[in-house]
This record gives sequence, structure tokens and C-alpha cells, in this order.
Amino acid sequence: MGLEHRFRWFREDLCNSCGDCFIKCPVLNLPEAAARKDIQALIEGNAGSSLAFQYCTTCNVCDHICPGNADPYELILERYHNYIKEHGLPFLAKMIFPNEPENVWSCIRALMDKDEISLLDTWEENLRKPHKQILLTGFYTNLVPYLVKGKVLEQYCPVVAGAEGLWGCGGDSNKLGAIDLTEQVIELLHNQFGKMGVERVYCFMEAEAAMLAEVLPKRFGTQFKFEVLPLDFLFLEKLRSGDIKLANKLNMKVTVHDNCMSRYFNGKPQEVVREIVRMTGCDIVEMEHNRLNSLCCGWAATIPTLYGEGSANPLSTLMYLLHSLYRRLQEGQATGADAMVTSCPACYIFLSLIKELTNSKMRICHPLELVQMAAGEKNSNKTRQRSWEILAVATNLLLKWAASPENRKRFFPKPINSSEFRALPKPPDNDVRRVKWIAFFYNSILMQNPLSKAFMGILTRAGIAAYRVGLRRKLRNALSEV
Repeated sequence: MGLEHRFRWFREDLCNSCGDCFIKCPVLNLPEAAARKDIQALIEGNAGSSLAFQYCTTCNVCDHICPGNADPYELILERYHNYIKEHGLPFLAKMIFPNEPENVWSCIRALMDKDEISLLDTWEENLRKPHKQILLTGFYTNLVPYLVKGKVLEQYCPVVAGAEGLWGCGGDSNKLGAIDLTEQVIELLHNQFGKMGVERVYCFMEAEAAMLAEVLPKRFGTQFKFEVLPLDFLFLEKLRSGDIKLANKLNMKVTVHDNCMSRYFNGKPQEVVREIVRMTGCDIVEMEHNRLNSLCCGWAATIPTLYGEGSANPLSTLMYLLHSLYRRLQEGQATGADAMVTSCPACYIFLSLIKELTNSKMRICHPLELVQMAAGEKNSNKTRQRSWEILAVATNLLLKWAASPENRKRFFPKPINSSEFRALPKPPDNDVRRVKWIAFFYNSILMQNPLSKAFMGILTRAGIAAYRVGLRRKLRNALSEV
């Protein structure tokens, strides 16, 4: 049965095609006539002619600014859903499917040290035991497990549990419009948390807290029998009470990147992060786009490149990703801040990646790192190395796509076993060897010396600048037809 026969997320009865959603979109900023035409094209099912369908970074701002509460973001997701059902997804998308051997988590595990693997194994094992409260690590947290260490977390957080096999609580599948997968994830979550007897879940990722507390209940009608809160809420409570004692004032000037899911919980996560930052002794300077109007970090910008014309070419995905990541980094740099702070591990690692590629001096920090520093605690930070390792995984997939016609075919997502979470599949041995060699090269002195990094920065920035010229031309041509 098709999506339209089960439910409609977009409320066409509440939409008057005013175009506000795409006029005020921080990515599109369309003129009124173009915005009206665009929303109408989506309503009529002409997604190929919609600029929102082609360039939406799934930041969901449009839902929050729609004067009629018609939920236009959900209309875009419906069109993604229809496209997947008919055409599938390109090979590069396997990177974010934890049931595919080429997924980023399996490949990164092949590069992790024993301490990190031990953490991941412990968190996964904790999912198999009964617990009243847990700290759910989250999909992308498991790429940077070293963040979830230290005395602050050990003293004040419940038992840490999580596995990639929980599918990020449906976050990525929902953004992709893979509705069938998201429904299977919901069943999986009910089964998993029901077995554990969980009563409260703190989420290291705000995105997963938003999925459990708001998106899945509102869009899919599911109700979980436990309380859900972002981890930052607990940290702020402990800081206010004095349980977490801060020995140092950091005296840093920082800017805050509000991730796309921080708009849920009535936007409270955005203010919570800012209060934590201030309590560590930092001054905040705001970017042009912040809070409700914040830009996506850029990682989710890969999503529209998976659909429509040109979606078979992974280079278009890569360039739109780099362009979007760098746009956000540039906004941060323009504030003159010493660091950009984000509580989302996905934003954290991918903004760190573009920082490395462009040779930027901007520090990327997680709020927990600020708290640890202010408390006089040192944490093992492997973010620079991990950024290049993730690039090595993507490079391997690009090489596989280029080398084999079989890998240029689109694929249809496999169903999820919703009875229990599954361990990650092991990547092919050839992939492991290639990824290890590529990562070794990227992290070697050949790449990590000042001269090479400067050259890489110039090359990356020039490539993004050239791409932006073409992108602006393409948008101008599309708008001229309105």
C-alpha cells in the first residue's frame, strides 16, 4: 500500500501556496513567484521541476515558518519516498545503511584502536541487559566513541548503551524519505526498549531525542513508554546544581552551530547549549544563520543529490556536500570566533572534515569537551585523524564506483529485521585493505605536513568556488524561466 493510502504528512488543506516556506528557506531564498511555483510543483507531483526537491538540505526550517502549519518539509519527504520506491538509491548511499557491508561504521571500525572497539562492544552489550535509565550513544556518536569518555560522564550519566543496528532511531531513513524502513525501525525500537524495561532515555544526539520524542510520535503515530531527553539537559542541570564543578574559565570566543533537529523540544536545546557554553566561561558570537534559521552543517545536503537528474554521479554528491559544509564553516569564521560548538556528533565530525580539507584554523568542539576542559579534565581527541579516516571510506566507495559498472547501478534498501538489532556486517576484505591504505596515506606525513595541508586547502577552496559559480548559474537559469 502506498504512502498516500496510509497517511499524508503534508496538509494540503492548510496550504494556500503562499510560498513563505521557500522564500524564507535559508538555502533557497526564492523570490515569491518562484516559491509559489515550486510548492505547487511538489503538490502536483512534478518533483523534477522543483528547486526544493533538488537542493533541500532537510533542515526542516520550512515546517517551523509555514504560517498555515501545512508541514511542507514532509511534502518533500513524500516525494523522496516516491522516488526511492520507483528508482532506488545510488551506490554511494550504502555508506549510511548499517545493513550494507560498505557502511561507514563497519569500515571505520576496521581503523579503530582496541580501546574504541572495547567501548563500542560494551555499549552494545548493555543493550542486551535490563536498565531503567540509559544514555543512548547514537548513530554518529559511534563514529567518535572517544567523546563518550571521562570522569564527567562516568560520574553523572546513567549506563551507556547503543549500537549502529538501532538505525539512529530512524533519523537518516526519515530524512531520506525511506518510510518503509522507518516503520521497521519503529518496531525494532519498541521491541528493543521493551525487552530492557527502559523508563528514561538520555540521548547523546539531539537528533535521536527529537526522533523518539516528537517525529516518530507525530508523523507515525507511535508512542514510547519512556521519557526522552537530550543529554545536554542533564549536563545543564548538573552544572546549575554545582554537582559538576568547573575549575577553569575557558575565556574563549565561540559561535554555536544549531543542528537541524535542535528546533524540536520548542527549540529548548539551542538555549541549553548556549547556557552550557556561557557557564564554561566562553563568550558567544552568533552566525548570520542561527537558531530557527540555522543552516544545515552540510552532511544532510547529500540527500537531494541522490534523487533526480544527475543522481548517479557521486562527484555531484561530493561537491554539493563540500560546498554546503564550507558555507557553514565560512559563516563561523566570519564571526571571528575561536571555535564552533555543536552538540550533534554528525555535525561535529563533518564540520571537522571540512576544517581539515580547507586548512581552516577554526576549532570544532562538542559542549561536553568544553565542560571537561573547564572541569580540568583531559580527553583523548582523535577528531583530526577520524576526519581523514571518514574521507578514506568515502574515497574507497568512489574508487569502487569508478572501477565497476555493477557499482553504478542503483539499489533498493533491504528490509530491517525488526525483532532485534543486528551486529554490523563485516566489509569485504578488499575494502578493508584499501580503506586502511588510503587512511594511512591521508594521515601520513606526506599529507599532514604544513606544505601539503596548505596546498590541499587551496585546492579544496578553489574547487568549491568553481562549483559555486556553476551552481549560481544553474539557479539563475531556473529562476529566469519563472
